[in-house]
Amino acid sequence: MDIVAPPHIELSTFWPYQVAVLADQISRHTLSVAKTKAGLNLSQWRVLAAVAEKSGRSAAEVTAITPMDKTIVSRAVSSLITLEMIVKTADTEDKRRSRLDTTDKGQSVYTDIAGHLNRTMIELFDTGPMPEKFIQTLERYSAQMTELIPNGG
Repeated sequence: MDIVAPPHIELSTFWPYQVAVLADQISRHTLSVAKTKAGLNLSQWRVLAAVAEKSGRSAAEVTAITPMDKTIVSRAVSSLITLEMIVKTADTEDKRRSRLDTTDKGQSVYTDIAGHLNRTMIELFDTGPMPEKFIQTLERYSAQMTELIPNGG
């Protein structure tokens, strides 16, 4: 069966556009909080959050879970090392790979920023953490999109 789609898009009712607008608003708020509390840019915050979430991630693993290019991740890792928020150590099983961990300072910065962002999300959704059903819906749409358009292209 062929799907007939209207020849125009109304941005006010086109949900992908609305999701993009919401994501942009959240990113701007996140940047504002990270910049104000610790002088971090958005890529530095994303790397710090990814490493704090799971200790021992490699830069390649951080790249895979964040919407950033590997060169941006690499620059953010270098700057976070300089800021003494993360450390890089050789992988015990594969010496060619490095593992990233937060320092006490990095963990403290992460906890402060994450707490602020979580409070904002609680206020936004008025229910505590994001409703499970909403997250499941986003995951389903993301999987369908990946299946429909592999590699985002």
